Amino acid sequence: MKKNIKKIIAALFTLSIFTTFAFSEGSQSSFTSADSIKKAQIAMATNEYIVTAGDIYTLAFASGSFSISVDSTYKVRIANLGFINAQGLTLQEFKNRVESLVVSNYPTGGIQFFLANPAQFHVFVKGEVTSSAVVDAWALNHVTDIVGSFYTPYSSNRFIKIISASGKETTYDLYKASRDGDFSQNPYLRPGDTIVVPKFDRKVTVSGEVVRGGTYELLPGEELNSLIFDYGQGFSPYADKNRIELSSFTGGNPLYQVSYLTESDLHLDKPLACYDSVNIASRNMRQCYIYVEGAVSNRYDISTKSLVAEYDDDGNEKASLPGDVASSPSTIALLRFPYTAGKTCSQLVADNPLMLLNSSNLTDAYIWRNGTDRNEGEKIPINLYELIFQSDKVDTSKDLVLEPEDTIVIPFIQYYVNVQGAVVTPGKYSYQPGKDWTYYVSLAEGLDYDQNLFKVVKIVDKEGKKLSKKSVIPPEATIYASRNSPNNGWFLPLLTAILTFVTTCFTCVAAFKGIY
Repeated sequence: MKKNIKKIIAALFTLSIFTTFAFSEGSQSSFTSADSIKKAQIAMATNEYIVTAGDIYTLAFASGSFSISVDSTYKVRIANLGFINAQGLTLQEFKNRVESLVVSNYPTGGIQFFLANPAQFHVFVKGEVTSSAVVDAWALNHVTDIVGSFYTPYSSNRFIKIISASGKETTYDLYKASRDGDFSQNPYLRPGDTIVVPKFDRKVTVSGEVVRGGTYELLPGEELNSLIFDYGQGFSPYADKNRIELSSFTGGNPLYQVSYLTESDLHLDKPLACYDSVNIASRNMRQCYIYVEGAVSNRYDISTKSLVAEYDDDGNEKASLPGDVASSPSTIALLRFPYTAGKTCSQLVADNPLMLLNSSNLTDAYIWRNGTDRNEGEKIPINLYELIFQSDKVDTSKDLVLEPEDTIVIPFIQYYVNVQGAVVTPGKYSYQPGKDWTYYVSLAEGLDYDQNLFKVVKIVDKEGKKLSKKSVIPPEATIYASRNSPNNGWFLPLLTAILTFVTTCFTCVAAFKGIY
């Protein structure tokens, strides 16, 4: 009988515990936002969360369910069992002390203790920042979580000062935290902290063939060797160590003074000033380029394979339609591409389609090889239109493999036909595919019959090759209507010359007969 009574009491006690937990969980959802729940889960999953003024905890055991809050004194009352000083305790340490206190009073109390709502508090940001501000934070916010959005171009991340609510000052190096993983230099924030961001003293840049190029803030005593080997992590495998370019900032005119160093100069550990720049040249890329010249866009960025935006006087972006179909040639552009062994001419052009203009003549392209002077080297014609767009119909083995310093020339093709001579309105007229000479002469308002009596027309293509009247007129052709009318002033001089010749002949004949 006594055993049954004990079982009933135990069951009722267990039921009360479950009811208490259910009540506490239900009450948590009623006053805790989704963000607070997420933060509470993170806090309970780490050993680094420090009990913070403003925290709200839930305690449930046999005596009931209790909400426990922490104020700025950190003297926390635990139900009716006593007080615990939570100052500086981690969440786990605080939980252990609470459970120990409850167990000492209720050995079989079935304790449940958890963080229901983590505290949020204010920290202050000032110094070399976009604006001084009061910012909301919580106990697992690092300094970098807050301060990064306040940086100006002149902010330092090497000497960040944290002033606690008690007035204690500590300096941290956030660069070491991000670069070396030294998280002791990126502490958690506490209520009332003030973050003071100083102005940097010296920033320099290293670029080119180093492992980690970038702009770095040097500490006192750190110079060229530190920049290359500590910050830049040393030379890359492609570095030309005897071509080190140092651009020293002068602040005057010229803005930079350029000097060149070799590997043997590194033992000098040359001092660096703010805004100095060091560039390490590459052995791999030295004199290994391919050039593309002519009807290509000078707005083409080879690194991103896109067109650089242009803006009008009002700051509005211009339309990015490539090409120039005007009657006069466009400005010739020159693009430089890194040489890649084995790449063919058509592959380079096909890989960079946005560099082409509407007026690019791929059919008549050619390559200059073994000489940049057009009076030297070898001119090699290449029909890029066929190789790119009709590769299934042509012998692609004729595609030229590029060599270092080759220049691909893509001529312009202007979509007009030039009509000159004895027409009413000579000029350049828009090209229309498939039209013969009569179409363009009609655009010029027809032949001028006062000058062209016999309808004589001469047609040549852009290379000066003569075309017949039955030919379809190509772009850039010239149609010339001859000036052959007597009204043009040629008839009377010709007639006079003929009569003079005939008279001279008769005179000569008469004189010859008189002699004999």
